[in-house]
Amino acid sequence: MNLLNKISLWFIGIILITTPISMYISHKNIKKRLDNAEVQRLKNVNAHVAKQLKQGNEPDTYTQGRAIEISKINGPLPAETCQVVHACGNEASSQNLNLKKNECLIRVNNFIVIKDQVYKISSYDYVTNTDQILKGMMSALTVKMTLIIAFIFITARFLSHRILKPFKQAMLYIRHFSLKKNQNLALLPTTTNEFRELNKFLEKMTNKAIDDYTSMKEFSENASHELQTPLAIIQSKLELLSETTIDESQAGLIVDMQNAIDKLTRINRSLVLLTKLENQEFDNDNNMRFCRVTKDTLAAFTDRIAMKNIAISSKLDKNIIVKIHPTLAEILLSNLFQNAIRHNIEGGQIKILLTTEYFSISNTGLPPEIATEELFKRFKKSNQCINSIGLGLAIVKQICEVSQFNVTYHYDDGWHSVIVCFDKNKVIASEMIPVNYEFPESPGLALS
Repeated sequence: MNLLNKISLWFIGIILITTPISMYISHKNIKKRLDNAEVQRLKNVNAHVAKQLKQGNEPDTYTQGRAIEISKINGPLPAETCQVVHACGNEASSQNLNLKKNECLIRVNNFIVIKDQVYKISSYDYVTNTDQILKGMMSALTVKMTLIIAFIFITARFLSHRILKPFKQAMLYIRHFSLKKNQNLALLPTTTNEFRELNKFLEKMTNKAIDDYTSMKEFSENASHELQTPLAIIQSKLELLSETTIDESQAGLIVDMQNAIDKLTRINRSLVLLTKLENQEFDNDNNMRFCRVTKDTLAAFTDRIAMKNIAISSKLDKNIIVKIHPTLAEILLSNLFQNAIRHNIEGGQIKILLTTEYFSISNTGLPPEIATEELFKRFKKSNQCINSIGLGLAIVKQICEVSQFNVTYHYDDGWHSVIVCFDKNKVIASEMIPVNYEFPESPGLALS
């Protein structure tokens, strides 16, 4: 629900709450004023009749359209010389008053003394019942509420189109804003103070983001280049040194240094890749046949799988096309396969499953020493493998976030399982042909 509809409903709610209260108060006031006016008129009639009696004139049966009843009272003058009787509904029935349903009776009795004789002058009139007034007000209220609600929604549509146009345009620009385009926002001018402040904030924020992104990108590229160059020089010098006459202990030191340089090189490349992933430098508009990429990537690890005597079983559904950058798909699968091989046991197993909903890879191995969700963090290693740099699963996690996939890591009953769940909008399955190859008894590599 958009903001304007929420505001409209809020105002309608206020009207629905306050209107019955105000109507009840209005009804009471109107009824009270009508009754008071009628009582005052009847008092005036009685006063006029009393004046006629004091002057010795015979009063009329009707005065000012009101029926007059005059009677003599035996006894003293009552303490209350003016009595007002209001009867309607059940009260009228108890007094044997024949009233219509929509009528009430107001009677005013005045007591006066003329020549030691107490007279009772009584006049009455019929007024509209309270229910009739309430019904009339309810009819008016229904029409009024209908008009108010219709007017609010029509006005909301108009305001949404005119007043909120700069805000909607700003949201549209932000939605399509990309640091890679290196373009500043060009927001619509507006006379609304709040939107003008919002535009200033967005322009300031995006400009700073572009500057920071550019600076960080330049730093990453320069740092990668500056680190890679001395590493390459050191590596070449070590190769030259290894070709000279050296003893066994010196050869061992050279091998250790070579391994350290290789590891440092991989860390450098991985950190650069993570930076590029965080900077959204990869487009995901490419359609990749994921089954084919899986087979090609797995084929690259044939030797390592055979060296560790690992049995592979796979079930890959064909013709599953996933929207992902080709480089990212290869890195994602390479890291998963490498992780499954490196942390597997000698003579272990790997199971691969590809469907339209997810890709999973499971391998046997030692139980993790830390929580599996911690393994997606940088430089987090479960078994402190000497060949692992602790960035493989962090890269997998980042690739999945960039590609809008969800990745999870589970360990159960000796099996490590990493599951990549595809976004349903990122998968195209033109044909489902499941193929299954099982190699439980013959260790080695097989592709389905």
